[in-house]
Amino acid sequence: MANDDSDATGVEEQIDDCDAEAAEAATPMNGVSEEPAVSTDGIKRRIDLTDGNLLHKIALLAWPIVAASFLKWVEGVVDIRMVGTLGPEAIAAVGQSRSAIFTFMTIIFAVATGTQVLTARYMGERNPDQASEVARQAVILSVLFGVIIVPAGLLFSPNVVSAMGATEDVHDAATIYMRIYFLGAIALMINYMVTSALRGAGDTLTPLWILTGINVGNILFDWLLIFGIGPFPRLGVAGAAWAVVISQTGGAVVMLWMVNSCRYAIKMPLIAQWQTRLDLWGKMFYIGIPSSIQGFTRNLAFLFIFWILNQTEPGQIAIAGYTVSMQLRLFEIMIGLALMSAAMTAVSQNMGAGDEKRAEESGWTITGISVAVATIMALVYIVFSSPLIRFFTYDPETVKWGRLALVTLSIALPFTGASMGLAGALRGAGDTLSPLYVSLVFVSVLSPILAYLLGITLDYGPLGTWIGLTIAWSLQAFAIAWIFKRGKWKQIEL
Repeated sequence: MANDDSDATGVEEQIDDCDAEAAEAATPMNGVSEEPAVSTDGIKRRIDLTDGNLLHKIALLAWPIVAASFLKWVEGVVDIRMVGTLGPEAIAAVGQSRSAIFTFMTIIFAVATGTQVLTARYMGERNPDQASEVARQAVILSVLFGVIIVPAGLLFSPNVVSAMGATEDVHDAATIYMRIYFLGAIALMINYMVTSALRGAGDTLTPLWILTGINVGNILFDWLLIFGIGPFPRLGVAGAAWAVVISQTGGAVVMLWMVNSCRYAIKMPLIAQWQTRLDLWGKMFYIGIPSSIQGFTRNLAFLFIFWILNQTEPGQIAIAGYTVSMQLRLFEIMIGLALMSAAMTAVSQNMGAGDEKRAEESGWTITGISVAVATIMALVYIVFSSPLIRFFTYDPETVKWGRLALVTLSIALPFTGASMGLAGALRGAGDTLSPLYVSLVFVSVLSPILAYLLGITLDYGPLGTWIGLTIAWSLQAFAIAWIFKRGKWKQIEL
């Protein structure tokens, strides 16, 4: 494991590559670095949650993350809407392949979680140099993991699609989509890592602007490549995948340029000593691996849900409806994930500053906001289920099953919002094992069991499957709330 003193010297040498003003602001004093001077627009965007009005600071931190999640949701809506014009089979292909892709790439969530928590903790300790070094190590890991993930995705895509029980019409399109998507895996991971580092540092506004550009690019190339506009070829489902690759690659280039400029909360000169820091890797994995396991097992459970739906009489039509409902519910889920990210940063910064009471208050406050938003969205989904589904497709059977999925699963949304808010708070404190255990029990084990029992064994079909999911997801919230209230997370040291 690398020596801390020598590593600190390496960080100081890298900062010399930044502009003189930023380097002076980061000069260590009495062994502890001061907060970055607010001398540039990028650094001014950083939110310090360790003092001041907590609700106001949370709002400043969270709204750009929520806005970014909204943009990401819009991107997905446009994807499904455009692909939906090709028929239910195309919707089913994209829906199944996306679930499989994120099962493959759960490792990025491990590193991203560790990156955000450590960056926030070091900023809370007034050590921005070490926070920037965490971001550098995250980028290194992105490239290393990409070397493994890209060829694995290209090789095993057909097998994964087959394992989900995809019909012949869906199989080929889903395989093509997956293989193309994996070509942009490294760029996607770099975007995740730099975004997580900036958010951990308290700058949630910069990633918002970058994501805006990525989404605009994705929507543009969706239109050009799915339908073959002008000189561009008509690629159908494959065009949607290429749009992701092109937009994510452009975003990664901009992200790296920004942190290289040393004008933002994270300063990471690209022409510097790219040394591995095994001590930071260990901390990142200690924090992030439970989250990665949680994401992997959760996605495996979701893949099993696709398999169950394929065994029911409606088959791929039910999957198409479920995919549309999932895209709609994803709006609220992404808001929940955004607030979970805000909870991670708020709790971690305050734990780094030694203020346990403010850390706990941050967790409950953000969770309350998450539940309120989820409840409102659930009511909207239930009341307007039919027109919302028809926005994506006019196929009557797809609309029928999509409406049933949306109404049934929306009942669980307030509980899901609570689970995500409290899971983020626990992770921010360094407790990533408790959310993992709760997820394993209720999401990865109980939800597929109930879905199979009600959907297949008792022969309630797709509706029974979705009722099983609703029950399991709701129970999860009570378990994680009890764990957070106990307060053992306050004793964790990073």
